[in-house]
Order: sequence, then C-alpha cells, then structure tokens
Amino acid sequence: MSEEQAALDCVHAVVACDNGRDARGYRALLHDDYCAEVHGHVTASDAETEVAALARWWAAASDVQLAIDAIFATRNLVTLRYHLRGTNDGPLAGRPATGKPFVLHGCTILEVIDRRVKRVWRYSDALGLWQQLGAA
Repeated sequence: MSEEQAALDCVHAVVACDNGRDARGYRALLHDDYCAEVHGHVTASDAETEVAALARWWAAASDVQLAIDAIFATRNLVTLRYHLRGTNDGPLAGRPATGKPFVLHGCTILEVIDRRVKRVWRYSDALGLWQQLGAA
C-alpha cells in the first residue's frame, strides 16, 4: 500500500469515528503527542485533549455529520475539504443551545505517520457558524 493510500485510509477512519461518535476509535487513530491548530492557534497538544474537545462538539450538536467534499494526499499529508451539518442542541463555547440548524464549511490538513494522525491544521467558517446560530 502506498504512503498516500495509507494516509487516506487513516483519515477516512477518523471521519467514520467522528460520524459514529466513537471516541475510543478516534483516540486510537491519534498519536499520543498529537497536536491540533485551529486558525493558527494550538488547541490540543495531546490526544486526550483532542478527544475531550470532540466530545464537547458532539454534545453541542448531537446530530452533526461530517461530509467529505474533497480529499487528496501527497505522501503523508492529507487535505480534507468538508462540511458539517447539524443542529445546535447543546451548549457551545459557553453559550446555551439555540436549537438552530447549521452548515459549517472547513478545510483540514492532516499529517499521518504510521497510520495515525500526528498533527492537524484546521480552518473553518467560524463566523458563518455564529451567524447561523444568531450569535454574531
């Protein structure tokens, strides 16, 4: 299997765990010293912090689903363009649930080493999300 295919398979597994609310499976796909940056700021410097953040997201939008719009790999780097569709039915970033539906578009670059994610860089239309929820 090529390095690109192994990386793509890993990212598809990450998406499946996210959509299936499988925190244990998601955690198994991350290196212990995993690091995440969102809009240029480190938001998780280990796997447990990332899984906890994901659990909070699932609680804020219990029906959220990630759909892949485009995905491609160059060696061990995967670019994932996606959209999330869900309903804000739980607290989000300290704000109460709005009950409003949303679509959030984003792009993430994932570094995959030894079939697990080592690092991610995420960018999304956060302003658009807050506008849809009536908070901007």
